[in-house]
Amino acid sequence: MSDWRHWPVLSVGFRPWFLLMLGFATLAMGLWAAVWIVGGWGAAMQGLLDGGQLDWRWHAHEMIFGVGVALVAGFLTTAAQNWTGRRAWHPAGLLAVLGIWLAARLAFLLMGGDPLWPYLLSIAAELGILFVVARLILLSRQWHNLLFVLALTGMVLADALFALLRHDGGLAGIHGWLGLLPIVAMLLFIAQRVVPPFSANRLGIPPRRTGRYVAFILGGGPLLLFVVVLAKPIVPNAVSLVGATIAAVVAVTGGYALTRWWHRRVLTEPMLWLLFLGVSVVLLGLAWLAGVLVGVPAGGLDGPVHALGLGMLVVMAMGMMTRVSAGHTGRPIHLPRWLRPMLVLMLAVVAGRLLLPIWPGLEPAWLAVTAGGLALVYLAMLLVIGPWLVHERADARPPVRRS
Repeated sequence: MSDWRHWPVLSVGFRPWFLLMLGFATLAMGLWAAVWIVGGWGAAMQGLLDGGQLDWRWHAHEMIFGVGVALVAGFLTTAAQNWTGRRAWHPAGLLAVLGIWLAARLAFLLMGGDPLWPYLLSIAAELGILFVVARLILLSRQWHNLLFVLALTGMVLADALFALLRHDGGLAGIHGWLGLLPIVAMLLFIAQRVVPPFSANRLGIPPRRTGRYVAFILGGGPLLLFVVVLAKPIVPNAVSLVGATIAAVVAVTGGYALTRWWHRRVLTEPMLWLLFLGVSVVLLGLAWLAGVLVGVPAGGLDGPVHALGLGMLVVMAMGMMTRVSAGHTGRPIHLPRWLRPMLVLMLAVVAGRLLLPIWPGLEPAWLAVTAGGLALVYLAMLLVIGPWLVHERADARPPVRRS
């Protein structure tokens, strides 16, 4: 039996993180669907189990700091390793951080959102990821990538704030979703780097880049919005006006970037239009958020928060995870045919969930349907991409046999 340190699944960061992210996302969305099926409103708001393990806090925290952190860890540690030419993870260190992340997820399931221990485990895993990324960037003096260090620091702060406010009724408001903003910053900043060259390579056209100012706004804008929200207790009026302005500027800038990157042949490539659609849903969430912050009657925060989450953790995730997993395991970079039926389900679920704030009467039953649909999408991705992540590269040459 080969040394565990040489297992393919531990060779690079995206492999175990994507594997765990898809597995946990399948479980988490399946359980959330069960909450609504079994108990409807009462179970969802009070908790299906004694102690409220599966209340709304569990769902919000685990989708952001469980699924979202695993997704970012897979993308970012792999990308940082490629940018810097330095190894991101030692197998033992990778296993340690993965173990802490898994322990946090299990602790939340068993203990619920009241005890402090699950949050401390969650924050410890985030600090491990922050250390790895910061080390690579600082040692290589890639100051233009410091945004990722700041964003990961923001994730840690948002998780700590969630823990501090876990018994506060106001958590369900603006601070409950705060951790989404650093993820938005990182993924939009990555998107403006990867979408133009990926589109150019797939379509055989010159890359249509958008320049440093667009990159600064797409990456820095959500982080500035994060700071404004953090400052709400000090300057409460600033969140509405300043926050709405920042969200609107990022949304408009992102819209300009999409038109700049666009080519009509994007529609012929599912891997590409998934990325365009994912960015579009995130930008919709930011524009929606801007309206809500200034008092537009648009269903409250539920709509923009879920647009941000679904755009990043479902639509963009499907396109970017498939792209990274295929390219880095020596497989053809295209959407596998077994995932194509899931595109229809994914699009229906995302559209249906975003309509809920408009038609609230559908909520209990429809939340079960949409959560169950997302569980199926994540499960399909796990079944298709999972084997790539645990096996050797498909283009690896067989070892030379010596006589």
